[in-house]
Amino acid sequence: MKLSFESVGMRFGAKELIKDFTHTFEPSTITAITGANGSGKSTLLRLAAHLTMPTSGRVTITSDNKPLTRGAYIGAVAMTTPEMALYTRLTARENLSFFVGLRGKSLSDNDIKKLFDKVGLPIDALSKRIDTFSTGMRQRLKVAMMIAAAAPVWLLDEPTLGLDEKGRKMVMREAWEASAGGAIVLWATNDKKESEAADDVIELHAD
Repeated sequence: MKLSFESVGMRFGAKELIKDFTHTFEPSTITAITGANGSGKSTLLRLAAHLTMPTSGRVTITSDNKPLTRGAYIGAVAMTTPEMALYTRLTARENLSFFVGLRGKSLSDNDIKKLFDKVGLPIDALSKRIDTFSTGMRQRLKVAMMIAAAAPVWLLDEPTLGLDEKGRKMVMREAWEASAGGAIVLWATNDKKESEAADDVIELHAD
């Protein structure tokens, strides 16, 4: 699979945030998207996810040089953002089951235990409501959802926000593992260490 931006422009009213952006993101590659606040990092990821459609140009995912259909495209992408909402009155298990279920998947107790081990969540947190979780615990659960999606395209918008050093290393480790398995990984960040660890860096510039 390849994720391609072809002459993509994105305008909000009179402001042109992204102009004539062309790039192809390859499998098994982590690309850091950097730039000042307001430069379009989150917008670029939303365009990649088809949560926002470009003002001009097009964004496609191709498999064997054929563009994916709308339904297949949505299934090929997994995304985490600071704005991603969890259901605070539901437990971690209920949130995980719901989001994974949207993809037509289910998780066994053993699957969940392995996920929680990977992201550093205690297994007893599974039965606790999200409104009892710290910011870091919520972020770890979001990463668990990314892993469980098993999508070929990972879109990470500041995924280490609110995490301690151990958590930051965990996210990078999982991104590397996904990339090694053939995933396309886009990582929006302004952290120097995170961008240096990527295979490629694209810096966006605000007008």
